[in-house]
Amino acid sequence: MAKKDAKHHIMTFTFKEEATSYQVFSELKKYHARGQVDFEQVAVIKRNENGAFSFEDAVDLSGSNRAVKGSLIGMAVGILGGPFGILLGSMTGMLIGGSKDMKENQEIQETFKRTLGVIPPGQTGIIAIGEEFEPSVLDGLVAQHDGTLERTDEQLES
Repeated sequence: MAKKDAKHHIMTFTFKEEATSYQVFSELKKYHARGQVDFEQVAVIKRNENGAFSFEDAVDLSGSNRAVKGSLIGMAVGILGGPFGILLGSMTGMLIGGSKDMKENQEIQETFKRTLGVIPPGQTGIIAIGEEFEPSVLDGLVAQHDGTLERTDEQLES
């Protein structure tokens, strides 16, 4: 499990087939359970042809009540922004939990907007927040499933 002050990256996985995203989602949860990665949250996200996003499946691996509470608050606020707002609000809420620093919140939202843009219209992808200990583990998983993996160059404080 991640340390309280750990820094997390956002990783976005995309695959040609929707079913592959769900298969890799399951594999990522197993990688976390085996200690090969340390993810806080993992979500399957579908982007419609019109660019709208939908939250297909998600798991909170942090075990933190604060993150779950933040997720619910973020989702409630995000409802005002429609489906994208729900997704953005929920993911942001999960990450920042109870943070009250407005500038930090805005930076995190901008990071999520850029990250979500990696998923092309008409495709389903995965977004994972956390740490990877050895990049070759996820690189190998993505290569095995003929996909792509984008890592943020930014670090988000938990």
